[in-house]
Amino acid sequence: MHVLLTNDDGAPHDTASPYVKYLVEAIEKHTNWDLTICVPSMQKSWIGKAHFAGKTITASYVYSAINKPEDNSFHGPFGSPNPDYANNPEYKEWCLLDGTPATCADIGVNYIAKKPVDLVISGPNVGRNSSALYSLSSGTIGGAMEGFQHGKKSIAISYAYDTESASTPDRLTEASLIAVKLVEKLLSVWDKRIDLYTVNIPLTEELKLGSTKCVFAPLLENKWTRSLYTPSSHTEQKESQDIVDQTVTQGQTFQWTPDFNSVHKNLGPEDVLTDARALKKGYISVTGLRAAFETVPELNSGEIDLK
Repeated sequence: MHVLLTNDDGAPHDTASPYVKYLVEAIEKHTNWDLTICVPSMQKSWIGKAHFAGKTITASYVYSAINKPEDNSFHGPFGSPNPDYANNPEYKEWCLLDGTPATCADIGVNYIAKKPVDLVISGPNVGRNSSALYSLSSGTIGGAMEGFQHGKKSIAISYAYDTESASTPDRLTEASLIAVKLVEKLLSVWDKRIDLYTVNIPLTEELKLGSTKCVFAPLLENKWTRSLYTPSSHTEQKESQDIVDQTVTQGQTFQWTPDFNSVHKNLGPEDVLTDARALKKGYISVTGLRAAFETVPELNSGEIDLK
């Protein structure tokens, strides 16, 4: 089976992307999958399934040591595949694109992979992607959705934590083993009505393959209780840093201050086991999704009379 791995946290990095090498290690150790990796060249969280329209995408290549999941160093970047590392079994090739997770899924499936892709895995995300609030903005889920849009089965994987200390090597190793086993299970029971799955694995002390409960659960449908931003009391000079922000202006600024605590506390009715409540209980949650906005069929038929 040929798997394309993408994410929204980018190449291995001690702060921005510390989880991904553990999943790569688990895939290399516990499966015979043929793995191609194509990820953003820098973190692209909270970007959903966006593409940078009009931007020419540039690829570079880095090489990280296999069997060292805690080591986030790599050789490169190189402007093209480097045969000295690409042909060395001690290293894994990573294609980096200066685009979004969806861009990586598209270009990865259609150009970077040397043979047809059977499955797109997006993740593991640093943090949960449970409930509608997180899922609708998730670059991790966006990458998986893009994989489906190109005709591939796709699974988004996220590792949920409540404290930074939860991300220990032992827990990341166990979470990645569980992720691999769960992917294999989902592939064996895939329902044709499902376009993609989103998986949340809690990095708890009790996490263990075979003993941690794993459940199918719907998304918690929730809303923000207040704005994600807080106005600053001063003006700043704003510099161009990205294709999505080409202007240089001076004016009032708004700082990113979402109320995550409120989101984590408001889990809806106690008798409904949503993905968010499953995580609260220490369960692994699995949610089957359609890659489309939900409609209300009975309200979407008939002519509208504007007379």
